[in-house]
Amino acid sequence: MNPLAATLARQLASPSGTGGRLVGQAMRVANRRPTRLAITALDVRRGDTVLDLGCGTGDAIPALTAAAGTGRVYGLDHSQDMIASARRRHPGAAFYAAPFTDIPMLDESVDRILASNVAYFWHDDRAVLGEIRRVLRRGGRLAVYATTGDSLRRIGIGSSETHRQLTPADLQVMLGPAAIITSVNAGFGVTGMIAIFDKRAQQRTPAE
Repeated sequence: MNPLAATLARQLASPSGTGGRLVGQAMRVANRRPTRLAITALDVRRGDTVLDLGCGTGDAIPALTAAAGTGRVYGLDHSQDMIASARRRHPGAAFYAAPFTDIPMLDESVDRILASNVAYFWHDDRAVLGEIRRVLRRGGRLAVYATTGDSLRRIGIGSSETHRQLTPADLQVMLGPAAIITSVNAGFGVTGMIAIFDKRAQQRTPAE
């Protein structure tokens, strides 16, 4: 991997400083279509409590807030810089700067969880999915968007240590047989995947 691509991959994984802000702006453009598709798949209902896991600068917050109506929308990201930007852009929403493995929310307190373009960074996916399982209510839904490993390689970050190279089979193994995986056109010649998992009563959940 060339140095420029390596720097880009690191900033995508954990944006910080001036470079992180520039990457954040680029992410807003590149992620627009994938995030919209994932929000549609999430099927937010009025009154839902929604968590945007890996919210970045908060681009999904307005759409999630509109869909949830009287509900509550939260954003979480492990980048302090991204959370600072999200708070400035969306002062009415609640944001957490925290790792994906330590979500600062109560057990079974969330109806819908959006995870768009962050599954690459779940290097301990059992720990992340354990937290998702903990905070997601029975009857709740998780929607994950990820670009395929093939597409990541085409844009030059396929050999990055920060990004897992995911396939539909990888997502199926990660989320379990109850998850539904769909291939999508993410724009800019990129192929993506959307995974939906519904946490039903008495159903085994991801990482169990």
